This record gives sequence, structure tokens and C-alpha cells, in this order.
Amino acid sequence: MCDSPFSQITSYTFSVEPYLNTFTKQYENIITIDKMPAGPLASLVTHYNSPKLSPFQISDNNCCKYAIRRYTNRESCFLTAEDAPSLLSYLTANGYTIDTNITKIIQRADISRVKKMICVVTYNI
Repeated sequence: MCDSPFSQITSYTFSVEPYLNTFTKQYENIITIDKMPAGPLASLVTHYNSPKLSPFQISDNNCCKYAIRRYTNRESCFLTAEDAPSLLSYLTANGYTIDTNITKIIQRADISRVKKMICVVTYNI
């Protein structure tokens, strides 16, 4: 578990990033979230260790990597980029709000080359 002053904020950032599925030996673009969320989405979020994408990649700190699972009872079946519309529908139906203003600001900044941000969401407790 990583302690951060930002972990108390109820905003969540969803991104798409490459993941090497070690079972299928295929690369997938999975949907990730920056921290464990509050609310019903938490049952679909799992911590995962990301294997190196290539032997030339410097190992990064795998702490605090979370992905969205397709099912509540399976560990390795993650949502992929193609599932983004379904995820957004699920979020709005379950009390989450998509913050379009912050999402636009961050997307325009284009600060990450490895992963692509989908949106920023808040949970309405």
C-alpha cells in the first residue's frame, strides 16, 4: 500500500495503458485507475503487478497499480480500451460523475506517453 496525501481525494483518473498478459502472451491495452475507489466500483478493481513490456525496459515501481476487472470473481480478465463506453455508462449509473473540465485540461497537457488518460471521475457519497 502506498501512502500519499493525494489518496484522500475522491477523484479518480482512468487511463489506458499497455499490459503484457503473461497467460496469453499477448499485449493488451487495459483500463487502469490511479487508486482504489470508494463505492461499488471497488468490487471490480484489483491491484496488479505489471511485467516489463520489453527486456530493455527499466523496471519501475509496481506499487499502487490498479486495473478494472471485467468480472468480480476473476483476477486477470481486465477491461480493455474497447470497454471504455461501457465503463463510463457503469460509472454514471452508479453515482460517479465524470469531470469533463479537468479531463480536458489534463488531456490537452498530454503529459504521459506510456498511458492515455480516459477521464477524471468523482464519487458522490
